[in-house]
Amino acid sequence: MDNETSILIAGFGGQGVILAGNVLAYACIDAGKNVCAMASYGAEVRGGTAKGVISISDNEIDSPIIEQANLAIIMNAPSYMKYAKTIRPNSPVIVNSSMIDLSKTKKSDLDIVGVDATNLAIKMGNIKVANIIMLGVMIKKTGILEPQSVFNGMKRAFSKGKRGLYYINEIAFRTGYDLI
Repeated sequence: MDNETSILIAGFGGQGVILAGNVLAYACIDAGKNVCAMASYGAEVRGGTAKGVISISDNEIDSPIIEQANLAIIMNAPSYMKYAKTIRPNSPVIVNSSMIDLSKTKKSDLDIVGVDATNLAIKMGNIKVANIIMLGVMIKKTGILEPQSVFNGMKRAFSKGKRGLYYINEIAFRTGYDLI
């Protein structure tokens, strides 16, 4: 990867947007990449809007501000409506088709990949892993990181009192990764 990759992850608070961004940032560190990540969310958090932006590069990153993402994970329809215009044309956008009706929201100049993530997560027994399913799809589609770096990132993200969550999230990642 020679150029900077600017990633947007957006959804409702409680959908694991910030966690997915943290896992991705830790995975980049594990892979020896330069990374800068920022998060923002509504005051109500669960149910409010949440957004994470992550810049990844082999070179120094000049600014954490992302004007246009060239890769995105969108967890729900309101986030798609709000942020689709901030994504560069022809960029891969992984969308949660469980919560986004692609026939109504599809922006023709984006490389949309629909993933029934919420329903897959429910079938796995934990709705909270939809974000990691989508992360698995993104990693497989783009090849920006090796899966092992993501697993190492998850171990770091789930280190303090949350070790029990690693296993289900590893399965969720593999589920998403194998969908492509």
